[in-house]
Amino acid sequence: MKGRTNALIPRKKYQDIMMKSVDAHSIKVLVGMRRTGKSSIMQMFRYDLIRGGVKDNDIYYRRFDNELEQELPDLRGLIDDVKNKMDVGPNKFIMLDEMQDIEGWERAVESFYDAGANVYITGSNSNMLSSQLATKLSGRYIEIEVYPLTFREFLDFKMPVRDEYDTDQLLDMFLRTGSLPDVALMDEKNEDLIQMMLTGIFNTVYVKDVIRRNSIRNETLMGNMNRFLMKNIGDRTSIRAASRYMTSFGNKTTPETIDSYISMLEAAMLFYRSKRIDSKTKEYLVTSEKFYCTDLGIRNTMVGIRPDDIDGLLENAVYMELRKRYGDVSTFDVEGKEVDFVVWTPLYKAYYQVSVDVSDLKTLKRELDPLRAIEDNYPKYLITMNRHVIKDADGIQIISLKDWLLDDY
Repeated sequence: MKGRTNALIPRKKYQDIMMKSVDAHSIKVLVGMRRTGKSSIMQMFRYDLIRGGVKDNDIYYRRFDNELEQELPDLRGLIDDVKNKMDVGPNKFIMLDEMQDIEGWERAVESFYDAGANVYITGSNSNMLSSQLATKLSGRYIEIEVYPLTFREFLDFKMPVRDEYDTDQLLDMFLRTGSLPDVALMDEKNEDLIQMMLTGIFNTVYVKDVIRRNSIRNETLMGNMNRFLMKNIGDRTSIRAASRYMTSFGNKTTPETIDSYISMLEAAMLFYRSKRIDSKTKEYLVTSEKFYCTDLGIRNTMVGIRPDDIDGLLENAVYMELRKRYGDVSTFDVEGKEVDFVVWTPLYKAYYQVSVDVSDLKTLKRELDPLRAIEDNYPKYLITMNRHVIKDADGIQIISLKDWLLDDY
């Protein structure tokens, strides 16, 4: 692909959020897995501010993960550098990109915020950012989660080659090579380079945000747990059963260790957990949960694609799209019957069942029955890989993955 690899391609949803956040007197925290586009969003926001009349010298921007480790400033050095370049106060913008490795960074943020500046930070470890901010700045920050590209954004990134491929082929790329911005900009014909890029991204996230950050000693167990989750996307996962499985392969461990290791992988945002909600109480159930990969390209590169993975890949694509659109997503339990996903936010509520193929009437009935058992009138969808001749069954919309991904919401 030519001509777009170094471009800043708009991501309107995030740019709108950033501009609206200017009037909110809170610290703005962009959090997401590495290489999901946080730095580009910050840069585009900077350019939007300048186009809107903010002077360049009223904006301090520094990206820390591009700097050699020995060159990272200490807390005092960071504060002095900012104050040497601007008078910190109202109508000043301080943007600190991937600063979580500076010891005491939250105290610097607090001092800039207390002086009245607009402070924006990014980070790649959800637990560390929220715990340190909650301790020092409780109630004074807004968290903006940054995800990989939606399918519609993916098509924008592929604009230079849209004439070479139809939408079905681009959807196939989306499911195979994932939706990280840098990968979407690569020439899809260079599959070896794409695999190398995805391997490099995974290794960076895994080593920096999992192994080093948590001082993991049993790297073999952590690696096996990571591969276990990647191979079993969309399957119910019991912590106790996973512990027994690891032990059976020579990785003696405990459920507590496995639970801790999974939480570390989640904190690095390599995975998201879909908890189960009871249909009657709307409370989370203490039972097996499902896990999904943040990026299918990373998953497919690390563990490959088997014929029986298709159901999991489709579920993963729908789950991540729902997270990108609405935030929190859960699995719904209706008297023992499972609906793959429910979105239950103050502004939007809906149910989603996912199945690769419902051309067989028995399969169609099996997938529709849990949705039919729900007594409320919120929207219900059955998402399949291909278009079905029936578009509506008892008010349940049956829609193909491609049509749903492209649909307005």
